[in-house]
Amino acid sequence: MALILGGIVVKGYPFNVLLYVIASIFLFIGINGIIRRMLRKSEDINETFSSEEEVLADDRMTDSIEYGTKFSQVRYATESESNQMRINQSVGSKGNEDIQLFGQNVKESSRKEFNKIISQLLSLVKDTQFAYTAALFWVNREKQQLVLESHVTNSEKFIKFRRLPIGLDVVSQIAITGKPKVVNYVDDYGQSDMVPYYNGAELIKTFVGIPIFYDKKDEPIAVLVIDCLEADAYGEETVASLSSVSNLISNILETYTSKYDLLLDSEVLRAIGKIKEELTIDFSINSISKTLAEEVSKLVPWDYISIVLYDDNRKSWVLYYLKNRMNDAYAPLMKDLQTERSIVVEVIQAGIPKIVDDVTKLENPRFYIGEHCDSEGSLMIVPLSSFKKCYGAVVVESKDLKAYTDTDVGLVQKLAVTSAWAMEILGLTELINNHVAFDETTSVLTRKNFIRRLIEEVQRANDFSVDLALVMVSVDRMNEHIEKYGRDAFDLILQELACLIKGSVRTYDVIGRIDFNCFAILLVNTTTNEASLWAEKMRKNIASHVISINSKNLSVTVSLGVAGAKPSISDLELVENANRVLQKAIDAGGNIVRVY
Repeated sequence: MALILGGIVVKGYPFNVLLYVIASIFLFIGINGIIRRMLRKSEDINETFSSEEEVLADDRMTDSIEYGTKFSQVRYATESESNQMRINQSVGSKGNEDIQLFGQNVKESSRKEFNKIISQLLSLVKDTQFAYTAALFWVNREKQQLVLESHVTNSEKFIKFRRLPIGLDVVSQIAITGKPKVVNYVDDYGQSDMVPYYNGAELIKTFVGIPIFYDKKDEPIAVLVIDCLEADAYGEETVASLSSVSNLISNILETYTSKYDLLLDSEVLRAIGKIKEELTIDFSINSISKTLAEEVSKLVPWDYISIVLYDDNRKSWVLYYLKNRMNDAYAPLMKDLQTERSIVVEVIQAGIPKIVDDVTKLENPRFYIGEHCDSEGSLMIVPLSSFKKCYGAVVVESKDLKAYTDTDVGLVQKLAVTSAWAMEILGLTELINNHVAFDETTSVLTRKNFIRRLIEEVQRANDFSVDLALVMVSVDRMNEHIEKYGRDAFDLILQELACLIKGSVRTYDVIGRIDFNCFAILLVNTTTNEASLWAEKMRKNIASHVISINSKNLSVTVSLGVAGAKPSISDLELVENANRVLQKAIDAGGNIVRVY
């Protein structure tokens, strides 16, 4: 009886019939069906796995090989970082949310499933071919290594390590030539040179190795090997049968690669959605930078993530935000970058991403000459570009060499583009606000116009020796209100508070909205003591006020900080004093007045 299987004429053997059934089921039912059937067939097979198998399974997750890199390019680690960021004029603080790295999900899905299926398939091959050992090695041409994926063996001398150098042994020759090999009589004395995966001499007599190809490439990506204790145990029919197995492994690999790509795409969409969600709460450069770094850290390996932006005041590029997993020395924040020498500035000017496989070979510094970034490893620089303008770059660095691929660049670019467009919208919004006197939501002065009036009133108080007080008001538990009632409802809350404040001041007092969740009130010709009494009365009025939103009644509380203008005080000092005591009121739990 002859069977035509995958274009190869095979003489009838029981194993060939089994493979023909496997291939047919794979073609007509799909990969999930064949996986379930292989698992059921192997339930009665009890083989001795080498004692280090569990260790190798975990170690396998962090290895990056030439064609298997998609399963291993995400670093799994618990975050221990030193977050630093520039704060211009912010009020209050927001805690970091606990996050679960995307790589942990991948570890439990595609990569783990793939390894389990390969192990079960090797068990099936070993059982039906009466083999002593069955193993699968990836071919890493870049590092000239064979990397063990999985094995099933009866030997206690199977190697305890995963990597073997590509040399003159028979497995390496299959990886180099891409041609199957059958050794019918393995010499006892030359076995260690021919078969590299045993630590000592074994009694194997027959060896078969089959190359595995992927995605129509001319060079094999892996080698499937089996051996036997009997001489001349395998022939051409075995090669044909194992070739069908290699085709099946290629198809499984393609399926799980596609699955991983889909998982990556879904994670990118989730990250973009997260960025947009954060910006609905706090639409600022600080929020854009922090959220971008957080989401990038979930997609690619990293030890340092930095955001470089342009500082209009300094007229130079600066390191604006840093996420440091290692808590060691790195470039300081707000340090000017050297335009002529910095490779980051070069990327920004060219608008083209750059991957550096070994930072020790850089001719120019990352940021500036004399920087304290002494770590070895690799880095990736992706510009923050919108349609017409580049706003900076995100720099991702790892202590591992060659940690980044074009796939990583593509992932980060998608988030960088989203963040760049957010920066462009923010810039246009600020440009419009500079020409608008009153806040659209609350109808009080905008930040810029309030600061202009503040400077005038402080100068007047200093010139004529009159009293002046500044009160800052912030809604307590802002995030809880937004999560519970929504952003639009919170805008209505701010409108109600603005009305209450305007109804409690004189016509010549000044009210402004200086932050998303912060009002500032200048009480003209008012002492610090009088301002604190006014603030306490305001606090009680707000706490007892019922706000109706969408047929629901609710109330909110506020924290207030009061600072009086001392003789010859500057406007900046007055703002800092009021902001400092406001923060103390917030830290004390809110619904309280603090006086400087």
